[in-house]
Order: sequence, then C-alpha cells, then structure tokens
Amino acid sequence: MLSAIQRFVPNAVIIALGIGAAAMGAGYGVLGDDGRVGPGFLPTVAGALMAFFAAVNVLTSGRKQTPTLDSVVEEQVPGFHDGEASLDPAGDGGLDIHGRTQRQRDRMLWTVIGIVLATVALVPLLGFMLAFAAMLLVIAVVVERRKIMPSVMVSVVTLAATYAIFVLFLRVPLPQGILGI
Repeated sequence: MLSAIQRFVPNAVIIALGIGAAAMGAGYGVLGDDGRVGPGFLPTVAGALMAFFAAVNVLTSGRKQTPTLDSVVEEQVPGFHDGEASLDPAGDGGLDIHGRTQRQRDRMLWTVIGIVLATVALVPLLGFMLAFAAMLLVIAVVVERRKIMPSVMVSVVTLAATYAIFVLFLRVPLPQGILGI
C-alpha cells in the first residue's frame, strides 16, 4: 500500500505545474480587448483544471481503497487463497485494467512528467509544433507501449487539430524555435 507521501508528491508536482501553466497563460491574456478569447485562455483553463483535479485526487486518495484483484476474486470464489499464490505479485495494492501495479503506474507518471519538462526545454529549439508532436509520439510508444504506426497517426491528427485551432482559428503565434517551423 502506498504511503500518504508517495500519493501526495506526484499530485503536488501536477498541482504546481497546473498553477504555473495557469499563471503563464493568464500573462498572455485570457480575453482580448474586443472580448474574444485571448491566447492565454486555454493554458489558463487547462492549468487550473489540472491543479484542481490533482488537488481533488490528493483529498480523496486516502478515503477509499480500490479493491485489489485478489479481493475481487476472493469475494467471487470462496476459499481462493487455500494454497494458491496471490494475483498481486508486487503486493502493492492491486492491478489496474491493463495489469499494471501501482509502482508501474507511478513510474509511468514520473516518466510523463519528465517528458513534458523535456518538451518544454525543446520548444525554443524545435518550436512548439514539433516538440508537441515528439512528446505525443514518445508518450504513446515508450510509456504506453503502443504500436508505432497508430501512434504516428494519432500524433499527426492531433498536430493538425492543434494547428487548426491555435494558428488558423485563434491566430495564436506559437513559438517557432530555431528551425522556424
């Protein structure tokens, strides 16, 4: 079972990142002079929601324990543990629907946080669009272990939607980086 500190630290990082994103987005202007949505609207709202949901997760994570796979099987199959091995080999609170332990999920979360920070560092070099596309692809292939071609397709479609929304519709100037893309 995870300690309160192990549950709190990743959420605290997400709360801090969310507040930072909201503050930086507000600096770009949430609304324009004419009352239209400004370039900082989406980062402000997304950052605020990110911080809010992470805070809710902190407040509710200690209240109710999710059932482990063993407890569900034991409930449905009386006498399950009579001489049989546990279905939770790590012994850390159960598996998710993909068969991952809490330790694996925590490692994935920290990996994604590292990838996001690396993406932010790469924006001045590659520009927002290329750094964002690379981030999506790396998370899908490396963290989620998805196949390359579907991951590339999702990255391209997401990139096209992002370009359409921010550049064409909202006319938000995105960082181009040294490459000018």
